[in-house]
Amino acid sequence: MVISIFLLGSGVFRIQFIVTLVPIFSIFVIGYLIGKGTQLDVRSLSFVAVNVFYPFLAFHTFYENPLTYNHLYIFITFGALILLLFLTILVFSNLSSLHKQRTHAMLLAGLFMNGGNYGVPVVLFTFGQEGFVYALMVMVVMGMLMNSLGLYIAASGANENISKKAAILKTIKMPLLPATLAGMLFQIIGLELPEQVIETIELLSNAAIPLIMIVLGVQLSTIVVRKIEWGYVGFIVFTRLVLSPLLTLIIVNIVGLNSSVLGDVLVLIAAMPSAANTTIFSVRFHVDPNFVSSATFIGTVLSIVTLPIWFAIL
Repeated sequence: MVISIFLLGSGVFRIQFIVTLVPIFSIFVIGYLIGKGTQLDVRSLSFVAVNVFYPFLAFHTFYENPLTYNHLYIFITFGALILLLFLTILVFSNLSSLHKQRTHAMLLAGLFMNGGNYGVPVVLFTFGQEGFVYALMVMVVMGMLMNSLGLYIAASGANENISKKAAILKTIKMPLLPATLAGMLFQIIGLELPEQVIETIELLSNAAIPLIMIVLGVQLSTIVVRKIEWGYVGFIVFTRLVLSPLLTLIIVNIVGLNSSVLGDVLVLIAAMPSAANTTIFSVRFHVDPNFVSSATFIGTVLSIVTLPIWFAIL
């Protein structure tokens, strides 16, 4: 009887998030077809995404979502997770004698999960409104980390000879980080923007995610399947879909969030595939974009199998 209920629940969950994936994969396909049918310069497209649309998305996210003590718990949990994954990937890279660009590409794809357009709707279905609120909080925290550490990893992986100082200056000069800080500051001091300004920001921010996924689709159109380095891609996909939630489960127990909805949400989002944002960072800074986009896409496909397993464990 228990087994039947488990199988039924997992089946319903699997169907629901496959439905959630339909629009995501549809946009990937549109981008792929654009890439195959035109001579579109994906670097110019990623430049617009990173420097125009994504900063408005970052500002809007932090402006609309007030920070609470739960954000601190989330930051501690995912900060510890990213540190552990960072060390794991560096050890693997050193043992494999990988060059700098590949190492930074693996860090981009391995550290940052798709907790937004994929994770939020899955959490809403799984844990209801309470889980949805926590998922939005996670999205805010991951935005902080992605828009600072993620941007630095991409900028510092641009070439073998770039110094840390030059990479930090590149990161600071990007409009993404100031937009994030401005959104947080406006939220904290309670500065209300005119309705017309908010509407403009919303229009631009709503366009960011589809454009990011279009960039991923266009980048996928340039990949030759037989040239995919499956061993390295497989390691990152395993890191994202298996190792990441496993480590989060341990961290959640250590910080005392076990047997709570917040703890379960953290584990489930940690099990998400690589964030599509990592592809636009890798394209923008020329950090092995074929590898990053391959890992992102393959991980997203395989998550159809792994997420129901984590759902059953929770």
